[in-house]
Amino acid sequence: MKILLVTQEPPLLSDEVVSGNAVRSVQLRIGLEAAGHQVGQVWLATGRSGSAEKSSSSFSNRDELHSILLKEKPAAVIAGYWELLNLFPHESTLPIILDYVAPRSLEELFEAPESVQASLRRLVINLRKCDLILVGNHLQRHLLINPLIEAGFDLRGNLPICVVPLGAEVTEAPVSHTEKDSWILVSGGVSWPWRSTGSYQAALEDFTRKQDPAVRLVHFGGSYRWQDPRKASTGPGEDADTGPVQFRALKPYRQFSEFLSRNAHIGVELAERNIEREYSQSFRSLEFLRHGMPLLCNRYLPISELVEQYDAGWIVDEPESLQPILGGIIARPGEWQEKSENALRLVGEALHPTRSVAELLGWLENPVKAARLAAAAGGREIEPVLGIPPLAQRIRRQFNLVRTVLLNRLFGQERGTGVLVVTRGDLFPPDHGAAVRTLESARALARSGVRVGIVTDNRKHWIEITSAGEKERRYPFWLRLLSLPGPLTKLLHFSKNLPYSNAFLYLPLTDGSFFWHTLVAGRALHAGVLQAEFPAYASPCIRARDTLNCKVVLVEHNVEYERIKAQVPELTVAQYQTLRAIEIDLCNRSDAVVCVSENDRQQLANDGVDPGLLHTVPHGVDLAQFDLPAVTDVRDKFAIPEQSPLLVYHGTFSYPPNLEALRIFAEVLLPGLEARGVPCHVLAVGRNPPAVSPHPRIHLVGSVEQVGPWLRAADLAVVPLVDGGGTRMKIIDCFAAGLPVISTSKGIEGIPVINGEHALVLDDWDAIITAVADLIAHPQKAKELAQRGRRLAESMDWRAVGGRYLSVYAALR
Repeated sequence: MKILLVTQEPPLLSDEVVSGNAVRSVQLRIGLEAAGHQVGQVWLATGRSGSAEKSSSSFSNRDELHSILLKEKPAAVIAGYWELLNLFPHESTLPIILDYVAPRSLEELFEAPESVQASLRRLVINLRKCDLILVGNHLQRHLLINPLIEAGFDLRGNLPICVVPLGAEVTEAPVSHTEKDSWILVSGGVSWPWRSTGSYQAALEDFTRKQDPAVRLVHFGGSYRWQDPRKASTGPGEDADTGPVQFRALKPYRQFSEFLSRNAHIGVELAERNIEREYSQSFRSLEFLRHGMPLLCNRYLPISELVEQYDAGWIVDEPESLQPILGGIIARPGEWQEKSENALRLVGEALHPTRSVAELLGWLENPVKAARLAAAAGGREIEPVLGIPPLAQRIRRQFNLVRTVLLNRLFGQERGTGVLVVTRGDLFPPDHGAAVRTLESARALARSGVRVGIVTDNRKHWIEITSAGEKERRYPFWLRLLSLPGPLTKLLHFSKNLPYSNAFLYLPLTDGSFFWHTLVAGRALHAGVLQAEFPAYASPCIRARDTLNCKVVLVEHNVEYERIKAQVPELTVAQYQTLRAIEIDLCNRSDAVVCVSENDRQQLANDGVDPGLLHTVPHGVDLAQFDLPAVTDVRDKFAIPEQSPLLVYHGTFSYPPNLEALRIFAEVLLPGLEARGVPCHVLAVGRNPPAVSPHPRIHLVGSVEQVGPWLRAADLAVVPLVDGGGTRMKIIDCFAAGLPVISTSKGIEGIPVINGEHALVLDDWDAIITAVADLIAHPQKAKELAQRGRRLAESMDWRAVGGRYLSVYAALR
């Protein structure tokens, strides 16, 4: 069976300081491969990967991981850390195994107690993606039972947990002899806030100094290699020899192993008792035992049972008992020799990787998706009790009841078949992504025979979309009397605690006219679906839902709170939290939520939106305009020599990430290509271009009626985006125009491409320059890449997108 191991960090490198997770990955591979399984490993490239550079076996985001899964086609996946599940879909057909050997929630109690509850909520959401969980000992099984039930697992027939203890391969017996060398005790490891060794360390140091030079204590310590330095515990920066007690920095894995083999005799695993320690597995204990070092450990540790069973060390109940135990050890060196041999036997018989994975191997004989509980109808934790509310509340309730009755009399209807879209007002000209998607999807629905209308902030009319075009439909004059005047509404709205640049997207939260316009237009259309484009536009739809007897569909063009966080530097923490809460709430109050990419759908599900509400309907493309002839006078218009390759980039240049892309062309890519002997020119197509071109060979075209012919005039599309959110419609446009595409991973985010098949996805500027030069030098290679991209675009025609919307509506009947 082919198994893919997805980890936080690269494979173990012996010449670097390694983490326990890297050691664990090696153990799993050894055990699985010994059983005949084919195991591959990919890891998250974070810029902290040490000597392992970004490669085809690493990924930076959900798209890259998805591309790897498509290429590798594993029969099962093992996620090496629970937060990696953020990058996995909620409904994968692949069996997904989570290695939960470290009880992270217990660790956070000591590291960041204020974040534990939020972390547990994320854990439950991520557990929904799993089919099997690996834990390090039988005690850890109990930690997950309630979270698994909350995540929807049906535990009546089977508990989807396998105990896979930390494994280790035996090394040779210690070289050093206690009869002629000093006794060397070794303690330490990463300095974690949940591991307090104070009283035990003091007892060890006191005994060591009394026995000098017969006994030495060597303590290795330091912070986790990727730990936030602001939260890291202090540790030795350099080795310090203070006589019988030595403090050493954490060492590369090979060097540490050699020290244990050549010099050490006893491993020390002692700390104050707490809830994390009682459930934890210690990688350092396994390192001691596998080197033939008997273990001096606390009785409450899970490993103590094996130490007692194999007589592979000494059990310590309290700091006061430590010195008598140590005195007995140095008085009876023969006993130490026996326990050293027992330590090797313990590892070989009980903890060798080929044995520790036994339960996992049994499950892999028939890997199946885990049994889930049926989705329950919404209920209440506390039974409602009838009572008498305060007078003011009763009056408001009675007013709302009368208002509801009147609205139902005026606007009530049987469930219709029309679709009313409620959205922002800047639809014409449709020269930005949101306008294109809104109008093209509405037109696709109209061509399929659905009555479609659009409500915006225009207070005079709404728009009916037909197969023949758009038609303005006026509101009745009296409707203006039911809302504050538009200028006053906007004055009040823009005074809210919202980032000014994006405040317009939240106008329906304070502008009551949207509600009344939705009622009037919805009834005129005999609507059955109220479709909100962007989260805040769902608010008037939800208010009008019962009166019009409609369903509400919210279309998420981006995960807006994340997009704004990335693009608005002045956004405060409080503003972000408010926008996030509003968006999640409106999603959950809608009847369906349409996302434009799997990335956005998974993000919303991870952040608390009911996954059952979420659907993916990707952006579409008007293939007809991309089959139009290319603009023929481009080179004459901009004085571009015939022999100069012509690149193209298009977008709205009031959008900061697009301006940054032009800067990268000007300062990095064009100079780099010229240095390679490839003096390229760039067409920058799109509205709001800068007043002055940032480079003599970047030509600002401005807004165009149809982008297709301009794209077709170029030789190659390059998308050097480093920031931004949502799905990159520009990529689909370039595919449709038959252009070979080179992009950063951010630039192609949300598009289901396979790197190297549909496009070249590179995040190094030198690599992009090399790729551009290579495609220009090899036209056939460029042509084949463009053809594969075009075939992908053909599956995204707007007619197909309209059909996807109809499928979402049909599921709401």
